[in-house]
Amino acid sequence: MFIYVIGVLMTTASFAQVQTVVDSATANAVIEKCTQSNPKFYREYQYIKTHDTLIKRFIFFRSATQNMGPAFANPNGTIRIDLRYLETAVPDFDDNRLIVVLYHEIGHLHYFATTLPVNRNPADSEKAAFEYSLLKTKEIAENGDCLPLRTGLKFMKLRSESDNLADAHVRALKRMVNEPLYFEYLKYVEENCGK
Repeated sequence: MFIYVIGVLMTTASFAQVQTVVDSATANAVIEKCTQSNPKFYREYQYIKTHDTLIKRFIFFRSATQNMGPAFANPNGTIRIDLRYLETAVPDFDDNRLIVVLYHEIGHLHYFATTLPVNRNPADSEKAAFEYSLLKTKEIAENGDCLPLRTGLKFMKLRSESDNLADAHVRALKRMVNEPLYFEYLKYVEENCGK
């Protein structure tokens, strides 16, 4: 628990040093442009912001570094989204991947809501977040769009092959891609999503 809290505090402190929060008018204008540039993300964002009670608020920012990542969830129900990923094309972060990221962050909120702080650890939080994103993108696939699910599975597998065991994402994925649930998602795609 102590190490997890220190990690969250250090991440929060370093985050504050390299990001600039964007005013709501600017953020809303960027989100509205997503109707054209990232329409699937726009649809899912509009739905979840009014239907997922664990989300207390969104904060939009622009980071000063390419290494920050597209979004972050905090135990207080806040999801932070880097507008750079919505304003311009970022390699490997198309509309489908942005949906995976969005549901991944919501997955963290579900983990925080169901796990006492004393029992939390980064790898379990990441695993829960990845599993939630697969659950939600499978629901999208069941409604006719397999691309977010395919995208999530692809990038999860790729990231699981990293040797960076200091990264909780990698540790979680190394476990997850060898578990039956992951293979069930692969099977679903194979049987229902064509080539």
